[in-house]
Amino acid sequence: MAATQSPVNVHRREVPLRGYIIVLTGTVIWALTGIVIKVLLTTYQMETLTIAFWRVFFVTAFLFLTLLIIDRKQLVIAPRDIPAFFVYGLIGIGIHQIVWISSVQYNGAAVATVIIYISPAIVGIIAARFLRERMNRTHVSALVLTIIGCILVVRAYDLNLVRLNSLGIATGLGSACTFATYSLMGRFMSRRYSPWTSLFYAFLFGLIFLIPVTLLIGKLMPLNLPLDGWGTLLFLALVPTLGGFGAYTVGLGHLPASVASILAAFEPVTTAIIAYFYLGETLDATQLIGAGLILASVMMLRPRN
Repeated sequence: MAATQSPVNVHRREVPLRGYIIVLTGTVIWALTGIVIKVLLTTYQMETLTIAFWRVFFVTAFLFLTLLIIDRKQLVIAPRDIPAFFVYGLIGIGIHQIVWISSVQYNGAAVATVIIYISPAIVGIIAARFLRERMNRTHVSALVLTIIGCILVVRAYDLNLVRLNSLGIATGLGSACTFATYSLMGRFMSRRYSPWTSLFYAFLFGLIFLIPVTLLIGKLMPLNLPLDGWGTLLFLALVPTLGGFGAYTVGLGHLPASVASILAAFEPVTTAIIAYFYLGETLDATQLIGAGLILASVMMLRPRN
């Protein structure tokens, strides 16, 4: 898990290719999240905030123990960077969990998914201003295709699925902004620390925030959860959560945040494919077109060499 630096003689074209593959891999892993959460919500009747707390707790504990055993030096950070990590974890992990859950509750899953993928536009604008990342014509075109594709895949054009209200709009935009914050802060901290150090402290500060929130408005302990339920919760934490966030964070060390956030929009397509094979859910013609647009945007951003 220790970070490795690219040798000086490595060709520059290898770096974006590596980041491209890593981020897409993380996106595919991320796509398992919704299916596992659905099992926890329906089969085991767990509350959403309780799921959020335990997935963050398990990831934090696993990263701490692993880094402590393998390379404890990666647990050391400069005191001057604590405020940055605090913002990273508080907004990108802790608050994001709450506003995302609330957005799904008030808007429905389809609309909430579309709104959160406003985040690549937010990332592109801020990254261009503060991280000096360039948004060329290809990036802008891929961004537009991604947003249109997400709208078609989740059928946000169906007015029967749209249940927007002022609180729903606020939480939806909040989910997009908090995920954008994770992307931007991840890119910023990857310039100073290994991705695993960044990931650990992001989840640690997110956990510190979620503990009192869960105690106040949720249930910290899932009562009467059987052993297989705990196994499912542990799987959620260590596979789609740690695997997805881990790969995405590693990818941020190789790709601009604006590009990585667009590639992450491949998640709805992957989710649709998994749902087709395991849940029997099918895509209509319009959704297939949307999936094609997202695939096209991913191909537009592929390394040229």
